[in-house]
Amino acid sequence: MHVDEFLKEVALLLGLQPRPFQRRGVRRKVERRLSEVGLSNVDQYLARIKEDPEEKAHLSKILTVTISSFFRDQEVFRTIETSVIPAILKQKGSGDFRIWSIGCASGEEPYSLSLLWKKRFEEAWRQMDLSIVGTDLNEGLLKRAKEGIYKRSSLREVPPEVLDNFFKREGEDYVLDPCVRESVQFRRHNILRDNAIPEMDLVLCRNLAFTYFSKETQTDVLRKIAQSLKEEGHLVIGKDESLPLMFPTLFVPVFPEERIYQKFKKR
Repeated sequence: MHVDEFLKEVALLLGLQPRPFQRRGVRRKVERRLSEVGLSNVDQYLARIKEDPEEKAHLSKILTVTISSFFRDQEVFRTIETSVIPAILKQKGSGDFRIWSIGCASGEEPYSLSLLWKKRFEEAWRQMDLSIVGTDLNEGLLKRAKEGIYKRSSLREVPPEVLDNFFKREGEDYVLDPCVRESVQFRRHNILRDNAIPEMDLVLCRNLAFTYFSKETQTDVLRKIAQSLKEEGHLVIGKDESLPLMFPTLFVPVFPEERIYQKFKKR
């Protein structure tokens, strides 16, 4: 069996789309993993995956790894800052403001939201308690997220004043201020198998489910996100992604270019 054939078959096993795995880099990752587990061909590896749930989960992490950085897609964060968060705050008035970042990798996305809150909203909204949860399957990435230490390459889009006020340089690393980290918690969560985290005002699921997952699995994830969100809560997906065709029964686009949706209000 050729590596490309293997990737098509394993995508079905994992509930993923084969299309994103047609890049050379993905093939190299599979070949490297074969060497690491001491197998000589993909037929043997396919048999291993079918028998070993841990190896199956490990391969899923390899195939769906995301590249993340602070304030990735600035237009999206600008719309969240100027329109989405103000609308949520106006509706709520006080209480808990809850955000879920799905597939958070090393924590850049949830920390970007915390930085946005510190810079723009915290002073004027003392009566609001911000709570952000970042989830991922990869425990190694979650460990790095909790440490809050980043290379300069992850901070390219961070405004200079934010970099100066909220990061401390230590050699080649930049350490995020604890005051930003205190609003964010990280936990291991499998969006395919685990229950939705409830009572969210804003959910971000970018460049994961609606890129890699099969259409059937995307529908399941979208329903789960709808369960997670409060009435009229907001969903943000990746700029190059689209929701399954059934989404109009659950969400309405409010900022189509930025791929930001709002959950339907019950009548």
